[in-house]
Amino acid sequence: MWKTRVTKLWQMSKWFVGGGVLSILFYDNIGYVHTVRGKSMAPTLNPGPTRALLRERVWLSKLPYTPHVGDIVVFRSPKHGSKLAMKRIAAVGGETIVPSKVVKSGAAAVTIKPGYVWVEADNRDTAGRDSNEYGQLHEKMIVGKVTWLLWPWARIQDLRKTQSPHAVSPQTQSLDESERTELVTESQTS
Repeated sequence: MWKTRVTKLWQMSKWFVGGGVLSILFYDNIGYVHTVRGKSMAPTLNPGPTRALLRERVWLSKLPYTPHVGDIVVFRSPKHGSKLAMKRIAAVGGETIVPSKVVKSGAAAVTIKPGYVWVEADNRDTAGRDSNEYGQLHEKMIVGKVTWLLWPWARIQDLRKTQSPHAVSPQTQSLDESERTELVTESQTS
């Protein structure tokens, strides 16, 4: 009698262990539901109150991909390696960008090195830690790409199709660095 109980217990434990291993593999390689904290990505994410139950949940894809301008990514903070941050890619390797904080101070544009990206918050008023603070971010620090807004139900959407509220217009994108700097200087004086 005790042998049958031990056999049943062993069979059940194999299912639990197998399920646990599959869960870990899925989490590490495919993706998971990530909670959005803070207001730095508003109005795209967390446009309202950010109390615990009202925080938005997104799908974080950990599948390999090439970073593109406009992607919302989660990355390891360069200053606090164990903490994760979420921002939008504003420029990738080889591109030149006038950083948002630089626009206010009137400094020069930055050319992004290959293998690096420039990330910025959608909400420039409460922008937390982004590339304006710690510079270019190595692509290897990116944990994954945010693809879907899952919670709350009323706001479910594909985030791969969203743009930053500060997206560069097609007219500005085709300008060279000196023309962009002139445009920034003109906008500051007016």
